[in-house]
Amino acid sequence: MASHNALPTGTVVAGKYEIVGRAGSGGMGVVYKARDLKLDRIVALKFLPDEVGGAPHSKAQFLKEARIASSLDHPNIGTIHGVEDDSGGAFIVMAFYEGLSLASQIAGRPLPHADVVNIATQVATGLAEAHSKNIVHRDIKPSNVMITKSGVVKIVDFGIARMAQQTATWTQATSGTAGYMSPEQTLGHAVDQRTDLWSLGVVMAEALTGKHPFQRDTMPATMLAVLHSPPAELPAIPLELQRIVYRALAKEPHERYQTASEMIHDLEEVKPLLGPGGSSLGTARGTSTQRLAASLAAASKSALHPIPLQPRRAWIPWLVAGLSLLTLLVAAFLLTPLRDRLRGSAVDEGPRHLAVLPFDSTGNDPKNEALVAGITDSLSGKLSNLDSSGQSLWVVPSSEVRRLHINNPADAFKQLNANLVVQGSVARDGQDVRLNVSLIDAKNLRQLGSAQFEDRAGDLSSLQDEAVSRLASLMKMNVSADALRTTGGPAAPAAYESYLSALGYMQRYDQPGNLDLAIHALENAVQTDPRFALGYAQLGEAYRIKNRVEQDPRWIAEALANCKHAIQLDDRLPAAHVTLGHVHLAQGEHDLALQEFQRALDLNPHDASALSGLASAYEVSGRIPDAEDAFKKAAALQPGAWDPIDELGDFYDRQGKYAEAVEQYKRALALTPDNAQIYLNLGATYIDWGRPQDLPAAEAALQRSIALNPAYPAYANLGNLYLTQQRYAEAAAVTEKALALSDKDYQVWDNLILAYTWLKQPEKAAAARAHMLTLLEQAVKLRPKDADAQATLATTYAHAGQREKATDAVSTALALAPDSPSVLAEAAQAYQLLGHHTQAVATFQKALEKGYSWEQAKMDPELQPVLADPAFKDRH
Repeated sequence: MASHNALPTGTVVAGKYEIVGRAGSGGMGVVYKARDLKLDRIVALKFLPDEVGGAPHSKAQFLKEARIASSLDHPNIGTIHGVEDDSGGAFIVMAFYEGLSLASQIAGRPLPHADVVNIATQVATGLAEAHSKNIVHRDIKPSNVMITKSGVVKIVDFGIARMAQQTATWTQATSGTAGYMSPEQTLGHAVDQRTDLWSLGVVMAEALTGKHPFQRDTMPATMLAVLHSPPAELPAIPLELQRIVYRALAKEPHERYQTASEMIHDLEEVKPLLGPGGSSLGTARGTSTQRLAASLAAASKSALHPIPLQPRRAWIPWLVAGLSLLTLLVAAFLLTPLRDRLRGSAVDEGPRHLAVLPFDSTGNDPKNEALVAGITDSLSGKLSNLDSSGQSLWVVPSSEVRRLHINNPADAFKQLNANLVVQGSVARDGQDVRLNVSLIDAKNLRQLGSAQFEDRAGDLSSLQDEAVSRLASLMKMNVSADALRTTGGPAAPAAYESYLSALGYMQRYDQPGNLDLAIHALENAVQTDPRFALGYAQLGEAYRIKNRVEQDPRWIAEALANCKHAIQLDDRLPAAHVTLGHVHLAQGEHDLALQEFQRALDLNPHDASALSGLASAYEVSGRIPDAEDAFKKAAALQPGAWDPIDELGDFYDRQGKYAEAVEQYKRALALTPDNAQIYLNLGATYIDWGRPQDLPAAEAALQRSIALNPAYPAYANLGNLYLTQQRYAEAAAVTEKALALSDKDYQVWDNLILAYTWLKQPEKAAAARAHMLTLLEQAVKLRPKDADAQATLATTYAHAGQREKATDAVSTALALAPDSPSVLAEAAQAYQLLGHHTQAVATFQKALEKGYSWEQAKMDPELQPVLADPAFKDRH
């Protein structure tokens, strides 16, 4: 008999199948159209390829998979009639369907949206059946989706399906087709049903646009795109449909649809919005699917179409037709949305240190407070993102302006070292918005220029861009259209207004309800304008902050999803990459964070927030020299700016280079002598240095910081200092003040417990410890690899009498950081509380060997029984 790769027409296989012709090839074999001579029906025969057909293991695996697939009986799955084996090799007998493959229907052109949803629903319904039997197809692609003449969709080629397993020990792990395989399948990792949902997402994107969403010139390049690049955009596709595709195409399996039923639910939800399809596709016939909770459905709904920008000069053609050129010029001045009355002189040459002060709201309407506050933040960000063509521009972060309560140019010069100040106001009358800005020489208190801008359609984004251009002109800076694009690009006016209000709420996210108001406003913004990348990026940042405040992992997942969607919409927006970089840092994914910060810097080399993030990512990755270089570069890029010098000092403090840290803080204080933040950091560094002669200087610096700004960190550090000096009553009082301002840090509660214990106030210590336990459990849940938190949790459990939990926690801490002096000392305390004195002594001896301070140990009341052991008699 001829090789099954070249069976001529008329050949009879296994005594009962007459070859009619070759039908093609699948993922694991060659397929022929044949006639079943016994039952007089047309079937498809699928053979194992020659190169593997001779291998007993491959043949056995092929037959096993075929038998598994033959158990599937569903209208949307191609039927398998049986498995045969003859001298030509093993083959599967399958139903043959008259119709076209989805690949031939697409053929490089998009299909109607309704048809794509109908097809995808039927494919997902078939997959739901297969997945319910633990069968994964592993090669979903357009050529494996058949559409019969009656419009029923059939998934074919389940011959490579295999039982889903939980380990990565499978053979032929990358069976499938490049470009349609999920990232984990491409890498050869274990897969489950979510790999089929990824592939279906690719198929949907291709059917909607006519183009593969990851297609590149070569197969390796396509595979790299699957692993690392966002899918191509889906232009003119309804938002609900975009969200389904993008969710299916999430790189991480846990971010995709978890089941086919979930995907079916969303597909059914979108159908009424699309209208009838453009073909004769039939209705999917399959098992009913359980609908998800209404809250999930509500979360996926938004406006179907973006609200278009309102035309700003719709009246110009009429004017051209009816008025003279002179009249046109007059009308353009009086009626154009930009009303610019600019006066004053330009800035002198030299470094530009700029602060944007809080804008005023004309009319004092409380409803506009958040909006006006957001305009201040946004304008500051737009100015800081400008490419100054090699000319120095440093914009003080708006958070610093607010934190120090700077509201006039003199204070900006004195406390921030800003030689330029922008002041402004916003007035609203219905949709009509007027924006006034002034540029002021903060040193000489001289106004350099002012301008008024107006837009009757309420387009605040365009007004701000006009203001940025005018302010840049005053500062002798060139502003390109591309530079303005990096500040966020265009957005629907209503969406941008919601975005600005969210920025205002986020300024005081510490106030109850403000963060949720910001998230709600940003959700409205992206629903109003689904292409608003900056809105999605800011929504990611809002969820990142919500996670930091509440320490709930679900918020970090929301942050990640929104940031990734922002980048899918606009990969050239630095702010989106910076935000995503910080999200990755929060997750401990340092390499990914580095990539995002570097991408932001590639787009805008002057982005200080990206450079600072890059330095932090280097540091936590252990690339200390690179981190130091990045921090130094940030300072060099902003000559005369105090905050990058302060950050460099913080870095040296963390690295134990206390003399270098103190030097940087003193440099920063020379620029801003009344800066509470720098005094705080200077005092904390003196404490970290641990030299008794520095403690008076530490106290003076912290007291000065509190006098300038009575804030939580200064009180917390002063309390720690008083503990060091054994001034326990003062330590308790100051630490209580700190916790009254913010009670989220378990370490500050630990300091308070120490003070109460030395003051012999066990009831207060117990109450504080109970509160700290909740914070510790949340911290460990969020950061399970934090060895110090695990060790402190162990001692806290031991105090609470939860011996088993304490033992588990101390074992975990020592496994994570077996040579950490602080972890070893805390573990010794836990062992002592658990009654394991010998083990406590041995562990503390190791802590001392690794560098733990005996003087520091003497400050801890719980360690005193350990220190009293004869093993340490020479130290007393």
